[in-house]
Amino acid sequence: MAGIVQNIIALGLVAVCLTWAARQAYKSLNGKRSKLGSCCQKGCSAGEAKPIGEKVHFLPSDMLKRRN
Repeated sequence: MAGIVQNIIALGLVAVCLTWAARQAYKSLNGKRSKLGSCCQKGCSAGEAKPIGEKVHFLPSDMLKRRN
């Protein structure tokens, strides 16, 4: 792929991201619903994350040494 095409694609993605962030900031500053900073605003509740598999327990490094 030509270098100019890669630059155009990269600049397009940056423009889309900046537009999204600016739109979210505008909505947030005007008091409308926004995803920008929503976790910090309300606090991340522990009830949202549900464990899917078994619970993982970590062992201290002292217990990982071989016994002779």
